[in-house]
Amino acid sequence: MKHERTFDAIRFEQHGIHARDAGLHAEAAADFARAVALDPGRSLSWLGLALSQIDLKRPQDALESLHRAQQLSPQSGVVTHLLDSLSGHTSARAPETYVSWLFNTYAEGFDMHLARLGYQGPAMLHRLAIRAGWVADGSHSILDLGCGTGLSGLPFLSYAARLDGVDLSTGMLEQARRRGIYADLHHGEVHAVLRGLPAGSRDMMIAADTLIYIGDVAELFRLVAGHLKPGGSFLFTVETGEQSFTLAPSGRYQHADDYLQACADGLFDFADRIEGTIRVEAGRLMPARAYRFTRR
Repeated sequence: MKHERTFDAIRFEQHGIHARDAGLHAEAAADFARAVALDPGRSLSWLGLALSQIDLKRPQDALESLHRAQQLSPQSGVVTHLLDSLSGHTSARAPETYVSWLFNTYAEGFDMHLARLGYQGPAMLHRLAIRAGWVADGSHSILDLGCGTGLSGLPFLSYAARLDGVDLSTGMLEQARRRGIYADLHHGEVHAVLRGLPAGSRDMMIAADTLIYIGDVAELFRLVAGHLKPGGSFLFTVETGEQSFTLAPSGRYQHADDYLQACADGLFDFADRIEGTIRVEAGRLMPARAYRFTRR
């Protein structure tokens, strides 16, 4: 009998995953609720239920489900990060396990998912390049931080003599490899990868929707500055925040302008900024900024 209940719980859990992927959040929540009722010892079902409750704007229910998941998987970086995001605790950056889990989950249909959200990150960065008067002459060495499937790199391919990418998600890197625009792809967390690459070797570094998983960007700015040639450009997007950096209930970080300027002080000169909507999420326009800083 217990074996049958566990089998049924897994079946509802899988139904819930597919329903949530399709945007059927109420159906997903019902499936995950059935799964945990049949087998309360499955942490993945509790996590799925919490994510569906977040989708349905039920944060208190989500917190309860996450606490159940944490009891079953106390070392889970995914659960810890989501608990932080809902409880008002701002960590310095998202755990690597959270970022890799999130993007490995989405990798296969990621481009279509972003298209449904009206995602504008790469376009905002490209607008900065156009406003700077750059010529697409294929002469620049460019590194794409958090390259994902390669969407962010596409607008910069014509500028590049060499375009390389970095990402923590193996699933995303496989999609980027299939796209065929990168000379080299580095697997790893951006800070760690940058520490292992030659200094002063890049004309440009781009980061579309990468800083939203890094709260404290001071070290990242120092590393980027060390890898750019004098006068080289750092182009990046952030979700708009009002106080230094804060972890939002979405699990993403938001950054204030004065905090970013303070991190850049002594390393970069401010060159340009664009404000706009980077995506439409659950009917809400997500305000963002795209920056261009130049290496001193």
